[in-house]
Amino acid sequence: MRDILVYASNHRTFTPSMRYAASLAARFGARLNAVYVQEPVTIVPSYAAMQLVAEIRRFTNEQIAEALGQREKFCAWACGLGVASNDWLVIEGGMREAMAQTGNWHDLLVLGLRGETGWSGVAEVGQVLLTCGVPCIVVPEDRMPAAAFQSIAVAWNGRAESVRAMHSALPLLRRAENVTLIHGEFVDPLAAVTRVPTPDVEAYLVQHGVKVRKRLLDTGDDEAGAALLAVAGEARADLLVMGAYGRARFSEWLFGGATRHALEHAAIPVFMRH
Repeated sequence: MRDILVYASNHRTFTPSMRYAASLAARFGARLNAVYVQEPVTIVPSYAAMQLVAEIRRFTNEQIAEALGQREKFCAWACGLGVASNDWLVIEGGMREAMAQTGNWHDLLVLGLRGETGWSGVAEVGQVLLTCGVPCIVVPEDRMPAAAFQSIAVAWNGRAESVRAMHSALPLLRRAENVTLIHGEFVDPLAAVTRVPTPDVEAYLVQHGVKVRKRLLDTGDDEAGAALLAVAGEARADLLVMGAYGRARFSEWLFGGATRHALEHAAIPVFMRH
């Protein structure tokens, strides 16, 4: 984990998710890039005068200039937290597109959840999760969590999303003192068509230097999210690893029940990958 990207929801303060990302980067000796996105104002009434259009452009330019002026402040702040390699990026454009393109150059994206800005709600964070293409740690901004990684809970049901999330989280799992594997069941409707041997997940983790304690989870889909958070709480986990289940086609942003519940109610950061 060498390159970490964090979303800067504003250009005036350093949010809890930014502090979490800086602590994570310092632990791994990774580079930290913060990105501020200035979304353009595109909805202008057809009868709007050119003066209004010019005023919108002027306001946008001022916001971008002010954001660019924070680069030195951010770099000094990150260095003070032990992150020597860092940068401050400012992008004008759509949030989803900006994160998808910038994320291509990074191993991990850190997002704030339940904060004070428009892109910290569950639906908005979900749009980024389902389209950015990189693993994400979603940090509850109302909790001020520490990047400890002493105890990690891993939600496992054999689906592709949970496999990708667990594999991406291996650098964190290797550092944890305790790893709890929350083992659920998933019946693949395509199993009769495509028969792929399912590896032993515990053996796989041991092979990668991760020893686990297994907890079976026998609950329906409607209760899975609450049950996952309950087990993570019992294990005193400071991070929950799980797949992000959902669809991101056209204008449809739909999460599965467990994913949505975790984002709505998690008191700890959640490592997710779609």
